[in-house]
Amino acid sequence: MLNPKKIGHTGITWPSQAIEEKVADTAEAGFAAFETFGHVVEQYPGGAPAFKDLIERHGLRYAASYCARTYIDPARAADDIAQVLQWARVSKDAGAEMIVVSCQGREKERYTPAEYAALAQTFNTLGGRIRDQLGLKTSLHPHTGTPVETPEEIARVVEALDPRACGFGPDTGQIAQAGGDAVEVVRRYREVVTHVHVKDYGGTPVSRKPDGTVDDPTGYVGYVPVGSGVIDFATMFRDLDGAGFDGWLMVELDGTPRAPRPPREAARMSYRGLTEAIAAAKGNGTLEAR
Repeated sequence: MLNPKKIGHTGITWPSQAIEEKVADTAEAGFAAFETFGHVVEQYPGGAPAFKDLIERHGLRYAASYCARTYIDPARAADDIAQVLQWARVSKDAGAEMIVVSCQGREKERYTPAEYAALAQTFNTLGGRIRDQLGLKTSLHPHTGTPVETPEEIARVVEALDPRACGFGPDTGQIAQAGGDAVEVVRRYREVVTHVHVKDYGGTPVSRKPDGTVDDPTGYVGYVPVGSGVIDFATMFRDLDGAGFDGWLMVELDGTPRAPRPPREAARMSYRGLTEAIAAAKGNGTLEAR
């Protein structure tokens, strides 16, 4: 069942700060876990043992590593799988229990049904190896600007996944900014959701001005701290709770130099918004921040 203690934060709200600051701020805000990229763990001075020590010194758990590769190109699939298995090994050593997989940027406008079928098979193969060799779970993360972006593209892949090998890890804000109804997408696939990036959306997409500069309505690439945007998380969490979801809820917010507040403050806001939504979903009032 939905566990109000299984909440964490990913590191991207701090766009240029040292990993040590990201981890410290996550703990200070009240979260129980941290997530970052697989290559960050691999490249941390002292390796996975030192990274695990950093996490544990702040009283956190390391929930997951995010691993972006092409995946959809069959010519590169073997290399993608080999690289992610390496990231998964060091992530396990750091304490992770989940590997989050996401395609890199779209390389052409459209992909064929056969390409999506092959993509799902790559995720099934990779997830099966991660499960059998390392005992970890794998979850597919949709992302704007990639081959798995719109509700239709999500359906093509998620419905071809073997849930024993790879679950669905929705990024709620990415789904919303891509034109989807995040609550409805999560409801549709709630039985196979294994990890969630809890990202709120401000309601207005990022665009470009006539001079080519980015018009970012929020300072967070269109996103906002949890509870400040348009996504009905209480309803979403109620659906997940009913489906027996017991994975991590990981806040994510894209930090930029245009952000209207320090990352630490944004993390605190999201902690309040997330815990209030969980409490509303469970019908037990408001959970107080630590």
